[in-house]
Amino acid sequence: MFPKFFRKLCVFIFCIAVLPQILQAQETEETIVARVRVRNFAEMMRVAQAGLDLMEYRDGEELIFWTTPKQFAELQKQGFALRVDEQKTFELQRGLQTDTFRDGYRTVEETRDFLDQMQARFPNLAEVFTYGQSWEKTRNANNGYDLFGVKLTNRQITGSKPTFFLQAGIHSRELVPPEIATRFIEYLLTNYGTDADATWLLDEHQIVVVPIVNPDGRKLAEQSLLKRKNTNNTTGNCTNITFGIDLNRNFSFLWGTVNLPTEPPCGETFPGLTAGSEPETQAIENLVDSLFPDQREPGRTEPAPLDATGVFLDMHSTGNLILYPWGQDNTPPPNLQLRTIARKMASYNGYNPIQSIQLYPTSGSAREYAYGERGAVGLAMEIGSGSGGCGGFFATYSCLDGGSGGDFWNLNRPVLLYLAKIARTPYMTGEGATTETLTVSKTGANSFMLRAQISDANNGGQTVSAAEVYVDTPPWRGGTPVQMMAKDGTFNSTVEFAVVDLTVSPGRHMFYVRGRDATNNWGAIKAAFAPLPKANVDL
Repeated sequence: MFPKFFRKLCVFIFCIAVLPQILQAQETEETIVARVRVRNFAEMMRVAQAGLDLMEYRDGEELIFWTTPKQFAELQKQGFALRVDEQKTFELQRGLQTDTFRDGYRTVEETRDFLDQMQARFPNLAEVFTYGQSWEKTRNANNGYDLFGVKLTNRQITGSKPTFFLQAGIHSRELVPPEIATRFIEYLLTNYGTDADATWLLDEHQIVVVPIVNPDGRKLAEQSLLKRKNTNNTTGNCTNITFGIDLNRNFSFLWGTVNLPTEPPCGETFPGLTAGSEPETQAIENLVDSLFPDQREPGRTEPAPLDATGVFLDMHSTGNLILYPWGQDNTPPPNLQLRTIARKMASYNGYNPIQSIQLYPTSGSAREYAYGERGAVGLAMEIGSGSGGCGGFFATYSCLDGGSGGDFWNLNRPVLLYLAKIARTPYMTGEGATTETLTVSKTGANSFMLRAQISDANNGGQTVSAAEVYVDTPPWRGGTPVQMMAKDGTFNSTVEFAVVDLTVSPGRHMFYVRGRDATNNWGAIKAAFAPLPKANVDL
């Protein structure tokens, strides 16, 4: 009881000390949504370095950003081509009048309590850990937070396991991503033992989730404040919620190449005075370094080896985008498999997969640190649109399961499962034919017919050339493959149905099915139990 009480007391002290001055400042500044026209790369760089609160989507030549009437007038004097977006301004101000935490969103404390509950319920599958301290806590031990996450894996199964690292909440006002992260945790744990994919993923892989990277800022966002950055107030003479460092511009890989330390410190993309200056950034870098081996030479031109391991995903909102490196300019990443994986992700949620420069220039991002420094697949995903019933940073909680432009959880659950599946060798598996569906029909006492849909349509466009099934032991553990046949007689298209009849020993079994494309890439596995288990077991 004491740790929970202590955390809540610390938050109370923090709010008493900091919130009044922020609330007073915000009351005097109306927030509006504006558009700025960028016709070429030079204009785009000028906008990117102006410290504007850019939203994570664009409309043709126009970038969309949040501002105040005072800043809008100053930007016009500087020669920016601007206009106010009246509709989005109305939607923004309507959203700020809503208590977004009344109907489901977890606070920082509730998120930590949820992880503790999952660990207590599934002690062999979930391990809560701390990996650093927030900026407020480094200044005063009675304020701020210990940074926390959870490792998901079956610790009773030993050996080297690849890692899928999922983080959310680096920009604190983006409420949806932390909820998606906690739902993913709950989905894997509560479906272990009944859903074959959830089971083998936790048996064979390690999934690490940090649901709130920026808890100090999140605590302010819980008050319906548009807080993006952390709460470092030592730079600039900022008089409102714009004090702080943009943590997603502060990572040390190629820091300061687009977003410069000479930018306005009150700007929403201020990268800090030095690379990796913030405790939240340092802690994530150290965690990434501990989870992924160093598999890539420094710089932007050397690719990670094809057999490199690990996937990193940084979840944001809004924009309905999937972003892959690089963000500095139009130079493509040396591993074009990043683009292939992004396109495959988009086949599940319908988002737009683009190189991040196509949104606007950035540097010092988390995804580029994971890829640039460690060679892991490094991606970001922007969940939700910028307008409409489920648009904006403060989408109502019901949008996670429905609503106009919503249904975020159902859209993105298959994306997260796919990334977790390919984590062992993502650059190879991500280009292989994916097993999308698998049905198991009982044909005798211990006999079954398997039918799988295998597709390469959205991750390479190659012809499916083969399919195979493993019984109980997956290929990386030396399992024996059983060849499957094309249902129509020949593997000769990008989407195929493969079938096989199997007779196995009595008892419970797991079938792992994978497909291969014409360039010999084996794709993501889908698994199924036979016979189906009757009940879930808490581990």
